[in-house]
Amino acid sequence: MPEISRSYLQDQVYQLTRRRIVGHTYGPGHRLSEAGLARELGVSRMPVRDALRRLQLEGLVEGAPGRGLVVSPISVGHARDVYRLRELLEAVAAELAAERATAADLERLEAAVAAQERAAKNGTAGKVLRASMEFHDALHLSAHSSILSLVLEQIWVHARRYRELTLGKSERHVSVAQEHRALLEAIRRHDPDGAKEIIQGHVQGAFEVVAQQLAANGTPGEEARATAGPPVRARSG
Repeated sequence: MPEISRSYLQDQVYQLTRRRIVGHTYGPGHRLSEAGLARELGVSRMPVRDALRRLQLEGLVEGAPGRGLVVSPISVGHARDVYRLRELLEAVAAELAAERATAADLERLEAAVAAQERAAKNGTAGKVLRASMEFHDALHLSAHSSILSLVLEQIWVHARRYRELTLGKSERHVSVAQEHRALLEAIRRHDPDGAKEIIQGHVQGAFEVVAQQLAANGTPGEEARATAGPPVRARSG
């Protein structure tokens, strides 16, 4: 029993610290010491040590000379890599969903799109983001590939850090909902090629917004690369 409760505490510390990094409560370069986090969270250093080790493996935390562990930096170059991988993987997910989606999958996708459309109409950024994430989660589930879902989760934790920076871009809310609606309809009519093309354009558009935001924020050393264009589209042949 003690092992179970300790394991549960370790996961709670990990999940909370992860959310704070993704949500920029702990911004890039923020120092994360075992002692400081333990005091802040009211726990011993052991679950903090375990959480930081897991976050290092995910690439969210890294060592900095003379500072110990810090939140990993963000940049246009890193975002480009993240969104290119996301484009490749979600293209596969969309193709598989168009082939494998069940009636229950389509219901989940429809519910997420409908919620996103309502939130976009009302201009509620937080609700738009939650509904959008629910749609992508439903898309990944609709592919019915556990290994693909696992790899996508590793990519999406980094993509979420960048999405948080563009949360206030209300001009994108309606168009993103429309793109999700178009993707759902391609999946509904069992059109893998159409679904793949839609998701590729969708991810490229997301990267462009992120790159522009990073340039506007003056991300060190990356301004000149922000206009270099979206990730290269993955096409057969």
